[in-house]
Order: sequence, then structure tokens, then C-alpha cells
Amino acid sequence: NVGLAQVFPGENAECVCQALKQIFEYVGGVPTRIVFDNATGIGRRVCGGVRTTELFGRFAAHYDFAYAFCNPNSGHEKGSVENKVGFIRRNLLVPMPQLTNAVAFNKNLLARCMESARKPHWIKGEPEEQLFRFAMLGLPSKPFEAVRYLRPVADKKGKVQVDGPHFYSTSPAFAEREMLVALGATSIRIFDGDGTFVCEHARAYGGAPTD
Repeated sequence: NVGLAQVFPGENAECVCQALKQIFEYVGGVPTRIVFDNATGIGRRVCGGVRTTELFGRFAAHYDFAYAFCNPNSGHEKGSVENKVGFIRRNLLVPMPQLTNAVAFNKNLLARCMESARKPHWIKGEPEEQLFRFAMLGLPSKPFEAVRYLRPVADKKGKVQVDGPHFYSTSPAFAEREMLVALGATSIRIFDGDGTFVCEHARAYGGAPTD
């Protein structure tokens, strides 16, 4: 009955995997099974089955947890999850917070979420936090890098276009050359074709063009 929240700018695979990674590292373990609802960024139903994104497939294999996806219009499959979402919104996100440092905000948010889990479980009597941590797999020896790799070709000015109408500069020296991009939840790192680091930018979101 523990609810943990993180705030990210999107629901793509990069954001979902990065948020889960931060939760895993904060609690010091990995759930044995995770059920997803409305998770179009990490998987889609195809002919009765679910096809996951390449990034999420690597993420689940790295942390070795089982996963499933809720069926459409099947609220009974989620138990008390919706109530927990409402609890977190009302108690931790009202009034609407003003974010100046998302990394610090998310760390503090996890601590505040766990504070509410120190009460006894309504049936078992033991602290919810203790029961929650007991049901975890161990963390792998190496952390996972939640990035998606792309190989765009830079334009005549050395800029690469990534994830819609968003352009990121490198250098005119890389004009019309294939680059390697590591696309993360909040940042984008650019390397040359041989894998040598060139630069890093904050990731842009939204349908409006950015440069």
C-alpha cells in the first residue's frame, strides 16, 4: 500500500524508465512484477498481445522484473491504485508546486511519499514501508542508462533534428555527417560517428519548433 511518485515532462519510454530507475535506487530494490496502465510510451497492444519499446525491453531485462499491462476499461485490475494517485495529488501536489530544480524536487518527493508509508498496514499491523521493502529483488551491480540511441544526420549548419521539430546544435565541422545521439528523459548527448562526445543539451518537449 505504498505509493511513490516522480514528476517528468513526458510519458515516453525515457521518462518512464528514468523515473522507475530513481524509485528503485531510492528504495534499494526492484519489485518482482509491475503492472502498467495507459503506458503507450513503453508498449502497445498489437493483435491481442503487447509489443514493448526497445528501451523498455532492455530496462526490464536489466532489472529482471516481470511486467503486465492492464486491459482497456478494466478498473478492477488496478485495485486501490487510483485512490493512491488521488492521495498523492491532494497531499503532495496541492497547491501546484513551482519547480526550479526537478532533480531536487523528485528526491524530496520520494522522501515525502515514504513518510506517509510509516503507518501500520490496515490488516497486517506492520509498517507499510517495512512490508514494501521486504518484497523486493536486489539491485543489479551496475545501474541502467535510460537513453534511446539515434543516428541522425546533421544539416548544413551542424544541427541535428530529434524527436519532432527540435533542433540541437553541434558544430559546423559536423555538417551533413551522421551523428550518434543518446536521448534521455531530460537531456540529449551528442557524439560524432565514432562515438566521441561532442556536446549536451537540455531536451526540448512540445509540438512547437525549438532550436
